[in-house]
Amino acid sequence: MKSLRTGLALAASIALAAFASVLHAAEAERPARLDAAVLKMEATVAAVDHKTREVTLEGADGETVTITAGEEVKNLAQVEVGDRVEVEYLEMVSMEVLPPGEVELAAMTTAAKKTAPLGEKPAGTMVQETTVTTVIEAIDKENELVTLKGPEGYTKTVKARNPANLEKVAVGDKVKVTYTTALAIAVTEK
Repeated sequence: MKSLRTGLALAASIALAAFASVLHAAEAERPARLDAAVLKMEATVAAVDHKTREVTLEGADGETVTITAGEEVKNLAQVEVGDRVEVEYLEMVSMEVLPPGEVELAAMTTAAKKTAPLGEKPAGTMVQETTVTTVIEAIDKENELVTLKGPEGYTKTVKARNPANLEKVAVGDKVKVTYTTALAIAVTEK
């Protein structure tokens, strides 16, 4: 359970940092956006076969699903019928427009994971963050389109979610998009 809380604390810090960044961009009257969703699930271990590594989970609605635990689940031997499985998943996207010269075009992915020590109930967290900074190559206000050029030189034309924001951007502005996912899983005793 401690690993679950640690992972969620890490995900929450990432969310707060992204939110602070978006607030800073909003204060500068440049378009910014933060979208986040959290999914929580709980189940009970209905059956476990340590030889085949198959675990049957039963949800609160009585529905069951059988999964095969991969070799990365190093503490499967500690899982017993009746144990509780808690899963939390966070997905977040932040976008902010920065003036020309503020940042360079770039793409970067970072990831971190932590698992429970050998011999404890299975638990773990994984966090991955991908940030891509692009430049606005063209703006078509009539059709509400913006063409972005990425760090590899590829271009993509996207429809503006909020057409009013097209008045706040200019060709040459940078668009920084950060996509974050965090997963925390913990097995606790019955």
